[in-house]
Amino acid sequence: MKENETVMPDDENEEKALSTRLEQRRQAAQQQRIRLFLWTVFVLLALFVFTVTVIKGYGMLKNEMGKEVAIRKLEEALKEKDWDVLKTYIRSDTVPVNEKALAPLLLYLDKHPKAYAALRRDLEQQWKEKHVYIKGLTSIPPVFTMKVYETQFFMFNQYVFEPTVYSFVVRIEEDAPVLVNGEKVEGEATKEPLVKKYGPYLPGMYEVTVITKQKQKTKTVVLFGGERVREVTF
Repeated sequence: MKENETVMPDDENEEKALSTRLEQRRQAAQQQRIRLFLWTVFVLLALFVFTVTVIKGYGMLKNEMGKEVAIRKLEEALKEKDWDVLKTYIRSDTVPVNEKALAPLLLYLDKHPKAYAALRRDLEQQWKEKHVYIKGLTSIPPVFTMKVYETQFFMFNQYVFEPTVYSFVVRIEEDAPVLVNGEKVEGEATKEPLVKKYGPYLPGMYEVTVITKQKQKTKTVVLFGGERVREVTF
């Protein structure tokens, strides 16, 4: 043994070795906890993504089915004249939706049953092609525009139908009374003399009567598709 070499006691060597082993175990346990935490985060994230994907897919399927159900219920309500359902599904910010306002529409459908097929075809076209009518840019709007009234549970849509509101202009003698479906109405003056604008009206069939000094004239005006403003000539 060299003179300057220091010999450590056995107890001190064992204590240092034990401390080293404990530190290694502590670090191994810490790394294991980190790996477990990261794995847990990964599993939870994957589960979240999977759940959102499934719910979103189900929501899309549910919304597509919801459109078909809404169209069918609207058609059935029109045929059966179910006022409660009609008031639920038909929404307008311009004309109050009530029995009086809807009567011309039901009259037209009763006299023209083929209009149901045209109505469904128009709504399905909006649904499949995502056709959008932009007021002021599209001259010929659909009879009804399918819209989302509210979103339930952030994904499932509730659909309603917004009817196009129509008006018509009439050129008549000054102060000649105008009746729509037997009720006297007041027209709005236009830039042209002797021409007044009447409306707005929901889609349907209307009887427009003008009482002149010579005689009374009546015409049937159909407001179901086509341009929003019609000219009625007598």
